[in-house]
Amino acid sequence: MSKGYHRELKKLSQTKNIISLLPERFRFRVAKKLYDYESESVVGIDIVAPLQDDGVVCFINTKDLIGWKIFFFGEYEGETNRILAKHIKKGDVVIEAGANMGSETLLLSGLVGDGHVYAFEPNPYTFDRLKINVSINELRNVSIYEWALGEKNGEISFNIFPKTFCNPGMSSKYIQMDNTRKIDVIQKTIDSFVQENNVKKVDFIKMDIQGGEMDAILGANDTIAKFMPTIFAEASTHFSQLNELYDKIKGYGYDIYLIGGNDMELMATVSNIKAGNWLAIKNK
Repeated sequence: MSKGYHRELKKLSQTKNIISLLPERFRFRVAKKLYDYESESVVGIDIVAPLQDDGVVCFINTKDLIGWKIFFFGEYEGETNRILAKHIKKGDVVIEAGANMGSETLLLSGLVGDGHVYAFEPNPYTFDRLKINVSINELRNVSIYEWALGEKNGEISFNIFPKTFCNPGMSSKYIQMDNTRKIDVIQKTIDSFVQENNVKKVDFIKMDIQGGEMDAILGANDTIAKFMPTIFAEASTHFSQLNELYDKIKGYGYDIYLIGGNDMELMATVSNIKAGNWLAIKNK
């Protein structure tokens, strides 16, 4: 291995040791100061790191925001993970739109047990890492697909960031920037996938697809109407018309909550909606 690799590994180790001595509220800021994944001086290395201390490991790159957080803190989005753990049970069937490199796919696999996870990721770079993470953890209850999920079947133009970008998983149909390039990817609807693969039930749909949430919902009309799965969606004003997304999900018969910390705030009407992570649960 090169001297550069060893220097970077030493810097990572020193940073992790330092922040372990600090109060939790200071750790993120100090870690980013000492090992800034956005800095040009940080090269980033591929490494296998433990995920949440539960025997699962994750193949990461330390210059990637997700990998950086896993290396230093053992997880990417703790708030999301707690919500998933609360609302997904053994035997559930989960559709994950936007699996990225698989940090939450691994969690979902453990939660569903003898259920199943269908994970979709159209970015070739992050899909390759997703494939590695499913393989090294020997997951038998996860199926992965290098497809986008959307409102119709076919081939679409998809914008991807370079793999050296600090969060290449942000790639999207709708985010076009100076450092993105277009590729053609296959898009499927959830309805067609469920029918073609004889999926008997869907208990949970998780979407983090950078503005494609409404498209995925439009392509899942029959699945949602039939199974009424709990829906987790990232709702951002940067990518989505929140009123339209809210009305569409609400129209199926859901209560929609904004997730914050350990709390869930019911957004009872369109006037109450806020951007953030939404959880839609069939109303009683």
